[in-house]
Amino acid sequence: MRTNKPYLLAAAVLAGPIAGVVWHLVDTVGLPRTDAADYLAQVAAGRDGYALGTLLYMIFVGCSIPGGVAVARVLRDRAPLAGTISGLLLALAGVLGLIVSGMRPVVLGLAPEGGVAAEAVAAYGRYQGSAWFGGIMLPMLASAVVGLVTQVAAILRTGALPRWTAPLLVAGFVLSSGEFSLAVTVVGALVQLAGTVPLAARLLAGPEAASEAEPAPAVLA
Repeated sequence: MRTNKPYLLAAAVLAGPIAGVVWHLVDTVGLPRTDAADYLAQVAAGRDGYALGTLLYMIFVGCSIPGGVAVARVLRDRAPLAGTISGLLLALAGVLGLIVSGMRPVVLGLAPEGGVAAEAVAAYGRYQGSAWFGGIMLPMLASAVVGLVTQVAAILRTGALPRWTAPLLVAGFVLSSGEFSLAVTVVGALVQLAGTVPLAARLLAGPEAASEAEPAPAVLA
């Protein structure tokens, strides 16, 4: 029986990390928790990269939503509970990431060319210290971390995807976090992309490939 392959879903799975690689290359502004004056000064000095990076960041985090669907779909036979939990958390991280991305155009308005006004620094400082900032950023990070750990644990336990993808996903996530130099960050994003390719390939391979995968000692229910 012929079935339609999820080409769009597989494309979205790859589009996210690809956009992440390009985002890190074009947008060199630091993490948003950086001191308000320093952060806005970086944005003012690289407005074009930040503007393009905003679009790429939206693609990057937005693709976590179909990415979560893909994880749940691939893991549903061997690890249905873990796949559902991981998929939902990764998708939630994507939704929260899109909300965070809505602040980036506002930041551009606070950081015009030629210098940043003291009022703009004070306004962004208030945003950094607000419950809104922590109330979105922390759940987004927690969802991404727990979703990734659950996905990796299911992969290692069941072999639903090649087990070598697990360390790549973890290393890519850590190295591309923005806590390291630009070179390390870009390498991390490429590693994350490499770890995601088997997920897209399994989607296109269909259930036949899943049935031929290495048998798992037990199903994560």
